[in-house]
Amino acid sequence: MKGIALARYVMIAGMMIATGKTLAACPQQALRDDAAVYSSSSSIQTPQPQANRTRMAHEENQNWLLRRETDIGTASKRFFSDQKEIWTSPLRLKPADAEWLIPVAGLTTGMILTDASFSRSLSNKPSTLNLFQDLRNGSVAALGAASGGLYLWSMRTHDPHQRETGLLAGEAVLDSLIVTEGVKFATGRERPDQGMGQGNFFQGGSSFPSSHAAAAWAAAGILAHEYSGPMTKLLAYGLATTVSIASVGSKQHFPSDVLIGSGLGWLVSEYVYRTHHSADLGGSAWNPIGTLIHDESGPMDYPGSTYVPVDSWVYAAFDRLAALGYLSNGFQGTRPWSREQCARLLIDVNEALASIGGDAPIDSQASALAIALHHEFAREEATFAGANNTSAEVESLYARALSASGTVLDDGYHFGQTYAYDYGRPFRRGTNFIAGGSARATYGSLFFYVSGEYQSAPSAPALSGAEREFIANRDKVPLPSDAPFSAINRFELLNAYAGINLHGWQISFGNQSLSWGPGAGGSLLLSDNAAPFPMLRISPDGPLEIPVLSKFLGPFSFEQFYGRIDGHVGASQPWIYGQKISFKPFRSLEFAYGRTTVIGGTGHPLTSSRFFSSMIGRVDSAENSVPGDARTAVEWTWRIPGIHDWATFYGELEDDDDPIPLQNLTKSVLRPGIYLPRLPLLPKWDLHFEWTSSTSPGRASFQNHGNLNYWNLDYTGGYTNNGNLMGNTVGREGVTLQAWTRYWISPRQNLDFSWKQSHVLKDYIPGGGKWQDFQTSYSYTSRSGVYLKSFLQFEHISSFPLLFPGSRNNVTASIEIGFLPQWGKRQSSPVPISMTHTSASVGEPVQ
Repeated sequence: MKGIALARYVMIAGMMIATGKTLAACPQQALRDDAAVYSSSSSIQTPQPQANRTRMAHEENQNWLLRRETDIGTASKRFFSDQKEIWTSPLRLKPADAEWLIPVAGLTTGMILTDASFSRSLSNKPSTLNLFQDLRNGSVAALGAASGGLYLWSMRTHDPHQRETGLLAGEAVLDSLIVTEGVKFATGRERPDQGMGQGNFFQGGSSFPSSHAAAAWAAAGILAHEYSGPMTKLLAYGLATTVSIASVGSKQHFPSDVLIGSGLGWLVSEYVYRTHHSADLGGSAWNPIGTLIHDESGPMDYPGSTYVPVDSWVYAAFDRLAALGYLSNGFQGTRPWSREQCARLLIDVNEALASIGGDAPIDSQASALAIALHHEFAREEATFAGANNTSAEVESLYARALSASGTVLDDGYHFGQTYAYDYGRPFRRGTNFIAGGSARATYGSLFFYVSGEYQSAPSAPALSGAEREFIANRDKVPLPSDAPFSAINRFELLNAYAGINLHGWQISFGNQSLSWGPGAGGSLLLSDNAAPFPMLRISPDGPLEIPVLSKFLGPFSFEQFYGRIDGHVGASQPWIYGQKISFKPFRSLEFAYGRTTVIGGTGHPLTSSRFFSSMIGRVDSAENSVPGDARTAVEWTWRIPGIHDWATFYGELEDDDDPIPLQNLTKSVLRPGIYLPRLPLLPKWDLHFEWTSSTSPGRASFQNHGNLNYWNLDYTGGYTNNGNLMGNTVGREGVTLQAWTRYWISPRQNLDFSWKQSHVLKDYIPGGGKWQDFQTSYSYTSRSGVYLKSFLQFEHISSFPLLFPGSRNNVTASIEIGFLPQWGKRQSSPVPISMTHTSASVGEPVQ
């Protein structure tokens, strides 16, 4: 503690040697004095007699004393007025400030809720704590020495820029410390090493916010703007970041303490610089914080946009347009897309349709899809023309009854699923009911989305003794409970998040679902089979370019997320993170590499060392493996050229633990497929075929019996969230073959038929299991926005000895009625002329 206090006082002393201008800049009189010195010193001087040199030295010493007295006097005069401006600044907030205040408030709230668990997961080794303490103190001292040193050095060089830099840095540091100490006194939060480590507020503590972080960022902000070169910014902000990270790593503060402390320091620094900096001395302009969200040309350059849910009709429409050759810019294996992304993709579709020259007819199916999509994204397209991106609207209201008769499969992780890819909603024999809605809003670069529903499912009998023993044996867990499953009646949030478009990067936080794989079947890496889970997602809102490399690999997309899953026994509430990069070297070819890692949780503390080891794939010597449960996947989508856009091949290859699935093909999970966007003589029909296998013939002996794919010894709950697989429901040691065909009556009126055959190996389940599904579904949306969806499935389970003798059948049927309020109100964007002079079928009503 003495070292911490010493570092703090060294910084304050070093930066406040002339404490000049506590929230002000150098006085103009002082600047004129310095300018006079510069004027005299810049001209050619003749040798002076000794007496003259002595007199000049005396005058220079007198000027130094006068400047010091001026600095102190100015500081004392401006200190209280600047403090008044800082403390009353919340009264001058404007609606536009919500663009940065709301995301910060949301992020802070999320951090406060997870502060205690995050801090407990960090290392308690004295050597590690001491290392972080030394880093923090050293970085604070370095910033203090740089700022205070500039002021002292200016007394020798007579450089007014150096002098102002030291003075403003000192003022910013002092002001930030006063503000943080005042907030600390008001909040009284306990530090991580106090009490039970919960970080409780109003307990007389001094944790929230971090004074070290505030002082560091206050000094760094001044240095980085007074001398705005890239190296200065790198060093200044690098040292400030080190202080922030080390404050958490040393367990002196929680993450939220550091976030708010850093933010306060930076904002105080901004006020000091913008209010009192003399532009004549150089330095860069410090634009308002709002420009981090959008530039001076307005928020429409980077409009906030909610994501289109991964089960939306628009993805099938875009997939068909891509397979027909009218869309090449989208990355089909990475979803969801933002609504703004979808609107931009329509520009590509318009150009492709407009490129059809002469009297050649435009594909009526493609143009009808394009018109319907223009109708869906009319508001987003209007923002391209300068419309205000401020909106709040109900997206949908719906109710669904799903009834299942006969024996059903409802555990994809262990056995199989009769009904899948439904956001982890409860499904049991009998009548299952949901009723809910969704809403979205945008404000400039901010966006908000919420969907929630009431869920009801009947009770279910307890697992049989054979099932319980099987689960305990295969998962290596205690024997599950023999109690019956009670009925479910609950309200559940599905996708619910807030976000910001930060200069072309969508940053969102909250419950979200991802689909990381092409085709109609569930992705091997991430799908909507499980419930959405809380995550921080960062993704671009359009294609990116890598200098030189993109000339060969084409545009690319890179996204990542950091979240937490639930429902695990043992390693409860582990963290999960993932990264995915996709390339399009040709218009007809897309390939991608993705990776997810489950890490942390009870019994597996998430230290910084374990996290970075898992990130770079470094083996932990204590565990003799890479920390966490990692899986990787490569995928491809190839529209075969030269055959008139009749077929698209796609697929995934997923592997457990290996950095690249290609290095051990026989161990990987495989999902190849083919998509025919139109059938010969049947232009309104399309067809998908997929085959998926997780049997892994190349697995090692200790990985037999289902102890490989989707399972891990440290995470026996598997690759699940609340018991539902987050990947493909082929599950462990399973094989599926399936086909879908759709009759596109119109873009919003479809009739679907599908068939699926599944089986699991006897190596995994004693006696194995085999079943077949036959499905038909129908969906229709009227002009007014009222829609209807119906579903009927017959399932024949020919063999599953572990669950029951002989064969079983079940019938599952559902009907959903809903309302899309904006669909009937929305006006379509103007359609390119090339799309309007085609056959009558192009202009068919949008359903």
